[in-house]
Amino acid sequence: MVQMIACNLAVLAIAGIYYAWRDRHAKQFQKRAVLRDRVAYMLWVTAQRA
Repeated sequence: MVQMIACNLAVLAIAGIYYAWRDRHAKQFQKRAVLRDRVAYMLWVTAQRA
């Protein structure tokens, strides 16, 4: 019984660490995507003026 509880706690801890890592990684990817969109828009506006 104790071994089953310990195993479940270990799985829960690993899942928590993974989801925290994935959330951080997704936020960084989203920031990069926004930056790419802004740069693309800036280049498009500059090209339209030329």
